[in-house]
Amino acid sequence: MAGSGKVDILILRDEAGVRRFRLPGWLPRLLWLIPLVLLLLLGAAVAVAYHLRQDNIELAGRAQAMRGEIDAAGEGLMRLENIEKILRARDLTELETLIGSYNADNPGWWKPARTEERKDGGKDQEKPEREAPRADLSKLLSRIDLNQAGVDNLRARIENRRVLLNFDLSNVTPQTGLVGRVEVGLIGNDAMLTPLKAEKDELSFQIQRFKQIAASLPLPAKADAKELYGLRLVIVDPSGKPIFSQIYPLSKE
Repeated sequence: MAGSGKVDILILRDEAGVRRFRLPGWLPRLLWLIPLVLLLLLGAAVAVAYHLRQDNIELAGRAQAMRGEIDAAGEGLMRLENIEKILRARDLTELETLIGSYNADNPGWWKPARTEERKDGGKDQEKPEREAPRADLSKLLSRIDLNQAGVDNLRARIENRRVLLNFDLSNVTPQTGLVGRVEVGLIGNDAMLTPLKAEKDELSFQIQRFKQIAASLPLPAKADAKELYGLRLVIVDPSGKPIFSQIYPLSKE
């Protein structure tokens, strides 16, 4: 290196003269800084690409949830339009079919029960008692787990005519967002299911990895805390399909 801060490069070749090149002293330093700068730029590009991908995943989850809400609203609007058409047409047959469709197991649920009086020797016989509908235990107690949502640390108890519910909800596949809602019902000792309704929007969720659910649900007026067995928790996706269902014992203290 020359005393003036420059670098001398000598090139020797057979049967040729000596060539001499003089380079500034900062040029060699620049040559090893270039790979470092390129490496830093590559790291920055990877970080930006990762954040953009996460944003795209979150936006896709929101779009899917909005599509589900729009589809549900569209179905409700079509149903209302059909009801309006039937009412305007004043067709009793179609009206009875429409009302009966709300309970496919018993289409005539809205009709008053017919009572027949039979006489035997001038005395009225007692009317036969209608049998109470039997609960489908296979459907009520069935457990569903599609490996999409996880429920941990669930705590449920009754206090001051309210059901206090807390649990940790996790997304089993965090690569895609988890959107849906939680449906809660009480199971009595008679195997009857009583749905619970939240006063606030406490049971809807849209998560990427984890969320703690805490809800205070009013106990129905006809429900007796002493006659309750447990709590049935169902997680459904935006289309209403159950992806998780399980029954938990209920603490009454």
